[in-house]
Amino acid sequence: MKYIFSCLLLFCSMIVSSQETLEVFAKNDEQNDEKVIEFGQRFADSFYEEDSTFFLDNFNLESFAKKVISINDKISEDDAVKKFNEVFKDGLFIEKFHMFPQNIRTSIENGASYSLVNFYYHLDERKYHLLFRIYSENGGLNYHDYQLSYDNERFQLEDIFIHVMGEYMSDTYQDLYQLSVPSKDRKDIKTNRERLKNLIYFMRLKSLLNTNKFKEALELTHSLKGDFTKKKVYYTTKIKIASKINTVFHLEAIDELLKKFPNDPYTKLMAVDYYVMLKDYNATMRLLDEIKESTEDVFIEYVRGNVAWQFQDYELAERSYANTIIEYPGFEEAKLNLLYLYDFLEKHEDNIVLLNRMIESEEYNKEDLIEFIDDKSNDFIHLPNARIYKRWKKKK
Repeated sequence: MKYIFSCLLLFCSMIVSSQETLEVFAKNDEQNDEKVIEFGQRFADSFYEEDSTFFLDNFNLESFAKKVISINDKISEDDAVKKFNEVFKDGLFIEKFHMFPQNIRTSIENGASYSLVNFYYHLDERKYHLLFRIYSENGGLNYHDYQLSYDNERFQLEDIFIHVMGEYMSDTYQDLYQLSVPSKDRKDIKTNRERLKNLIYFMRLKSLLNTNKFKEALELTHSLKGDFTKKKVYYTTKIKIASKINTVFHLEAIDELLKKFPNDPYTKLMAVDYYVMLKDYNATMRLLDEIKESTEDVFIEYVRGNVAWQFQDYELAERSYANTIIEYPGFEEAKLNLLYLYDFLEKHEDNIVLLNRMIESEEYNKEDLIEFIDDKSNDFIHLPNARIYKRWKKKK
């Protein structure tokens, strides 16, 4: 795989930009719709298989690399830049592309869900897309929008638009590449010195994060100067670091992003956390409506339920959880949250109805549910002592 990867990237570095016009585009028709749906389902299943190579085997590395690495005749003749390109391609590309699917599998093992939401055809690009949702109670919500290439009647992954980053992965890589690649002019000592400083900065930042020195890492990001501080990846990196420190730092970091990109529709996922922390109910619900409309993802109702509970809108929380259970009958977190909400509100009759439905689904048996509710470590407040629950336990 490494040899193939290197060959593809080396080959793409020799392709001139005029060849972009030779790209083949898929037609938007029922036949291709079916192919994309089938491809998306196999792709979704692959993340739940052990040692799956589907991601790497079906990623169009040539197309992706052409977006990232800027090559022309002058650069290719420069030994320093040529050497840098080889290191960048063989090192960063391979490492990151192996890590991306593995990180998703690790998240799934830790309780996250990774699901295909929908597909669509981008009219301007003339390309199909697959939209995936990743969600966990601790990690929150994010979307991966996979752009598909088409050649020889075969669809492949070409790029990934990561919603929480607000840009394609190729754009992020290109920013990092342009930040560090040596100047075309060997006499441009100042530029090369600045780019060497950038490399040292990233090495230092990685070291601090690996040792959980988050305050020091955040201070280091503040010390960085130059064009990179105008990029989204700079601000989203600061947010991730600040979230590890405390709420105040987290709020400040998100505030910086929103002010820097005030009209960017893809700052909404970050903004949800921001307005929840600011206790702005209306702004939070408005953002959830906008995200649901843009993604066509009804799972947003579960997130709405969690947020509504935080804002003490118990009626909306109950309705949102109930709707989620209807749409996703196998999603256990929604059922458990509704059990806890009914317990909190002392709506014991509703809890008994929900418990019976869970038993009827044959995913649970009564004995296991009783053991779960009576276990004091599970923090049910009122239900274990409710008369209706005690009578329900005795019934066969």
